[in-house]
Amino acid sequence: MPSPAERAAPLQGAPVPLPSLCIFGDSHIASVKHALDRGLLPHVTDHLEFWGAYGPAFRALEFRDNTILPGDAAAREMVARINGAGREALGGGDFAGYLFYGARLRMADFMPPLLETLCTGGHLSAAVQQKVARRFLRGTKAYRIACAFARATPGLTIAFAPAPLLTRGVGSPGRLYPGAEGATADQRDAIRGWLDREAAEDGIRLLHQPEETITAGYWTDPAWASDEAGQEDDPVHKNAAFAARMVEVFRDSLAG
Repeated sequence: MPSPAERAAPLQGAPVPLPSLCIFGDSHIASVKHALDRGLLPHVTDHLEFWGAYGPAFRALEFRDNTILPGDAAAREMVARINGAGREALGGGDFAGYLFYGARLRMADFMPPLLETLCTGGHLSAAVQQKVARRFLRGTKAYRIACAFARATPGLTIAFAPAPLLTRGVGSPGRLYPGAEGATADQRDAIRGWLDREAAEDGIRLLHQPEETITAGYWTDPAWASDEAGQEDDPVHKNAAFAARMVEVFRDSLAG
């Protein structure tokens, strides 16, 4: 029979909880908080904090000396409310791991037009794939901050879960991509691979929206739509179950 120490040891290949984790982001982190409040989150850390801001306050966040700081009074007030632990600034060495969640890296802006190209017979060379992926990632301030954290502390766990695809049939969808509605999982995986290759060079783990949440090529299934009051017509934000599923993806990444 195994000894008590052997029984207590984690299984080989199993994810080991981080000593501490900060979930940083914009309005998308509200769904993660809802998941936490409802007891839906898997255990990924022994100490969890949230840090970030919504709307204009998120745009007011500043970055200097490897630290994120509120840039005005409104941002300071919102950060204090979201964090709840009195952490006025977020340093790149404050936690063992960081999960950037949403944070204006919008997959709905990137994947659908590329799927349309692939589904209608278009082809992108390896050089173009690299260029569009790099432009998308590096064009977002939060991603550049994640890269700066990674450079400053080699070996730090940094993951980024982009904002997911829009929810089908909810609210105003914006531009439509009819050719992309026939996109396959393999085509979506190909595009994710372009991003993964670039992010790996930056020391960032990208966490992708699970296939079971996607429908009709480039949409999020309505089952994952936000169920919070006032968000009934919101195609952007998702429910607590979706947030819990994304944290599961993060947890599983820790085993790698």
